[in-house]
Amino acid sequence: MDDRPRPLSPTLRSRKRYIAFQVVSEKKIFAIDVFNSIWHSLLNFLGELGVAEASVWLGKKNYDDEKQIGIIKCSHTSVEQIRMSLALVQRIGDSRAMITVLGVSGTIKAAKQKFFGEVDLTNFV
Repeated sequence: MDDRPRPLSPTLRSRKRYIAFQVVSEKKIFAIDVFNSIWHSLLNFLGELGVAEASVWLGKKNYDDEKQIGIIKCSHTSVEQIRMSLALVQRIGDSRAMITVLGVSGTIKAAKQKFFGEVDLTNFV
């Protein structure tokens, strides 16, 4: 007998959205400082319960320190709240900065292609 739980069917899973953003700042800012200021803004604006319901995920591999662009994953019902809390960021670390939202997508691959100009040649015929 296999005692593992069955995976959720696609109709029962929560729908996700990927928000592409860019950091505009006076100097270069690293991922850890960006994520700390985003979490601080999210917790101040939405509270702990709101952040939990939004299912926010910040991945270190989805932020580019050189271009200062990144992707945030969240639930489809909380996209506007996340956009608002990103707009409230005024300082990152010790420098003035702001976060602009480039757009929203349904997959990471589409977000990278549409907003970052990345090209995937694996399916190229």
